[in-house]
Amino acid sequence: MMRATLLGLSALLTLGCRPGIAGQPDPAVWGASSRGGEAKKVRIERAEAEEGEEAQVLAMLERELERNFAQLQGDAVEEPAYYLGYELTDRTELWMVAEAGAMLRDQVDRDRAVDVDVRVGSEELDNSHAVDGDYGPGNGLGSGLPISLGDDELSLAQGLWIDTDAQYQQAVASYREVLSAEQLRSEGDGESHPDFSLGEPLTHVEPEASMDLAPIRAQYRGVLQEVSAELAADDAVLQSNVTFSAVVDNTYFVDSHGARVQTSSTRLRILYGAIGQADDGMTLQRTATFEAHLPDQLPSVETLMETATRLRDELVALRNAPVADPYTGPAILEGRAAGVFFHEIFGHRLEGHRQKDDLEGQTFTDMIGKQVLPKFLDVIDDPTVSMLGGVPLSGHYFVDDEGVRSRRSVLVERGKLEGFLLSRSLVSPFRKSNGHGRREPGNQVVARQGNLIVSSRRSMSAKALRKALIEEVKRQKKPYGLVFKDIEGGYTITDRSGPQAFKVQPLMVFRVYPDGRPDELVRGVEIVGTPLSAFETIVATDDTPGIFNGMCGAESGWVPVSAVSPSLLLRGIEIERAMHEREKPPLLPPPPTSTLRRSR
Repeated sequence: MMRATLLGLSALLTLGCRPGIAGQPDPAVWGASSRGGEAKKVRIERAEAEEGEEAQVLAMLERELERNFAQLQGDAVEEPAYYLGYELTDRTELWMVAEAGAMLRDQVDRDRAVDVDVRVGSEELDNSHAVDGDYGPGNGLGSGLPISLGDDELSLAQGLWIDTDAQYQQAVASYREVLSAEQLRSEGDGESHPDFSLGEPLTHVEPEASMDLAPIRAQYRGVLQEVSAELAADDAVLQSNVTFSAVVDNTYFVDSHGARVQTSSTRLRILYGAIGQADDGMTLQRTATFEAHLPDQLPSVETLMETATRLRDELVALRNAPVADPYTGPAILEGRAAGVFFHEIFGHRLEGHRQKDDLEGQTFTDMIGKQVLPKFLDVIDDPTVSMLGGVPLSGHYFVDDEGVRSRRSVLVERGKLEGFLLSRSLVSPFRKSNGHGRREPGNQVVARQGNLIVSSRRSMSAKALRKALIEEVKRQKKPYGLVFKDIEGGYTITDRSGPQAFKVQPLMVFRVYPDGRPDELVRGVEIVGTPLSAFETIVATDDTPGIFNGMCGAESGWVPVSAVSPSLLLRGIEIERAMHEREKPPLLPPPPTSTLRRSR
């Protein structure tokens, strides 16, 4: 199956410090130079949830769950339910889009939806069990039922019971399919992994989040018009827009095991996207994002304008850049690009449910305690971290979507695999969730990444890393090396129906020549490869973390994530030419659309 992380215009058009555990370096220290330089300090901030008052809706959900769960365990039911969970998400979103100085969209939406999770069978085997790689919907888990915006208990009760009954019927049907499939399985197909863990019930109540969207809306409307005009101020930009979104989520969770959780989050995002076209028909794209938890964490207007100018100029430069040739050789993946690289080809393969599905490639399933990365690399996933070096992390949350408290999870230590990302759907030999069960409303929960953080025990300055690249190019007698400065996203194939491969789409790629010639921008590049061979070629890192914030799409929908990594020097990386259309660029320049627009 394909797992994708997307940033870019396609998404627009659809989309203090604490020491580490024993044996692991303090995460506030991002490596020390292998040449005797001082370690670079990076501030990691762990957020602490404040205690709040319970909302009325939480008590209402609890009353309805108690009544409905009793019905699902009565004598009249065909198969008694052993678990029932309700999660209500109340979302308010400001969404503004500007293009070439004109506002295309400016509205505030609010909606509320409930996900009903019904389980029949037992913790060892229930209706959630994947059959032929199917993770729902249609198995009684997740529904995304729209409900009224007001706290009318009768309305909520009626909607919940109707959907609970429907989800129960689906759960029973799915459980029958699971039992039939299990009877056809041969003996000795591998270790048994429980489908669920009730765990310890959690009580966690945060204050409800709110954000005054009116002044934010008034402030950024004009800013978006000005910035979008700057982004579009060249005829080479065929399509562009700048999007601002502010999302306020209040989530309420109760279950039949006694969990009572009230959490909240606020997310703000400014997303640029610009599309151009080369003379040979190749579509070109530049994107950028700024993400924050609070309005005062967003960049200044000057920074927003500078970003628009830079992206536009880079798009013009890409039009005139040569098409890259297929290549295998040394390369540097700069921080953000390295973060996407790890997210796509490593992080997805450590998600728990992939270790127990026979259709998955299970690249690392039997490698606990074995070397999977170079010995100088450590990898954790820590949703409790809200900031790193003053930059907000999108993958931060306190409690996951199964009512389990998030926590710092060590995945790799000194290159050895230590664990997986776990929801309540367990992977042997681990016996409890580590708080990584996540979903977009309407989907079944599966294990997902939050804040994936790669750190190095042996690092050097960026200047030294570039020098090492040139030395490696000379040693391999290659004509040049490559530096990947920005990546749009990518995807990875994790199931056995296809090659265990990945493809990453870089946007800004430069050839670095060993004879001292200026770096040369190239276009039309895709990084391809297989995970195990790719990791073996990592030989060094720099000492500065790059941060990728974005949205990740997989079986349980789209969730916000962050990936953090220092720049990587790889001994060998493979690129191929990207597919592109051969349509001719427009013959005439676009008509003027705004007095704010200027020509170049």
